Amino acid sequence: MKSILQLAGLCLLSGAATAHAQTLLSIPFDSDEDLQYFVAPVDELAVEPAFDNQRCLVIGGDVDARALKPIAVQALKKYKLTLRAAVDDSDTVETNDRLPEILAKNGGKSFAACQLTFFDKDGEETSFLLYGRIRMRAHPISIISGQLHEFVSVFYAPPEAETLQLKLLPRGRKVWIDEIVVERETLEGTENGNPDFRYGKFNLSGWDPGSEGRLYVRSDGTTVLKCGTSGGSSFFAVDDQARYSFHCKGKGYSKTAGKVTVSFYDMTGKDLGYTHLFWNRDMEEGATKNGIKPPPGAKLAMLKSSRLILEKVMVSRDRPATD
Repeated sequence: MKSILQLAGLCLLSGAATAHAQTLLSIPFDSDEDLQYFVAPVDELAVEPAFDNQRCLVIGGDVDARALKPIAVQALKKYKLTLRAAVDDSDTVETNDRLPEILAKNGGKSFAACQLTFFDKDGEETSFLLYGRIRMRAHPISIISGQLHEFVSVFYAPPEAETLQLKLLPRGRKVWIDEIVVERETLEGTENGNPDFRYGKFNLSGWDPGSEGRLYVRSDGTTVLKCGTSGGSSFFAVDDQARYSFHCKGKGYSKTAGKVTVSFYDMTGKDLGYTHLFWNRDMEEGATKNGIKPPPGAKLAMLKSSRLILEKVMVSRDRPATD
C-alpha cells in the first residue's frame, strides 16, 4: 500500500516536468529511458524500431501484464487517455469489419488492452457505485489495429480516487505502443465525455450502446451511435446548485419511439431520479433544453438512450444569470 503512494509521488514529479500544465503523463517511447515509467520488472520490455523504423515500446505475447507507476488524479475531474498502439493479431480492424459490434457486446475482454484502475487515499482500489452497491469501473481501451492507431478514452475519476494506474494487457499477442498521454480534458466543451463521437468508431469512451448497438461511420463520414434498446453514457459530474443545457441530435429507427433521459445520483451512486429530455421525433434537426437543475444532493449524472441513431448529446453548464 505504501509503495503505491510512493510510486505515485515519483510519477507526479515526472508529470510536473511535462510541457503542458494539464498533462499528467506523456510517454513517447523513443528510448529505453521511458521504461522508468513502469513498475519493475521491465526486463521483458524493449523500445525498438518498428513501423517505418519508428521506435515503439514492444511487449511480447508471452508477457502477462505490465503496470505503469500510478499518477495523481482529482476526484470527479474529467480526463483523456490517448494510446497510439498496434497489435499482432488475426482479428483486427483491417481484417474484421464486425469488430465494433464485438467490442460493444463483450467490452473488449478478449482483446489486448490498456486497463484503468483507480486507488483511494489508502491505496485501495476504488470505482463508481451505481445504486450504492454495483461497482462501475472505467472501460479499458482495446488495442485492435494491426497498424499504429490512436485509441482514446475520456473519463471522470471516481469520487474517492486519488491515483490512476494504467496496465497493459497483451493477452497472448505482441503489442506495440508508440505513445501514451493522460491529460485533463479541456477541448470537448461539455460536461459529458465524447459528446459527438469524434474519436471514431473504435472509441466508445464509456458509452454503452446496449443490445444490438454499436458505433459506426455513416456515408457522410460522421461517426454515430446506434443505441440499441438501453444505451447510455458513463458518469459525469454535476452540481446540484447549478443548471444545465442538453443538446441532442438523432433519429429513431424503431416503430417504438426512441428517447433520451438523464438520471441523477448522489456521491454514493444512490438514484435520485431522472428527467426526460427528448423523444426521437424532436431530435432530427437537433433540439436543446435549458435550465435543468439536478435534484438536491446530486453530484453525478448519466445519459440514457434507446432506439436512436445518435449524432451528438452535449451537456453544458449554464452561466449564472447576471443583474
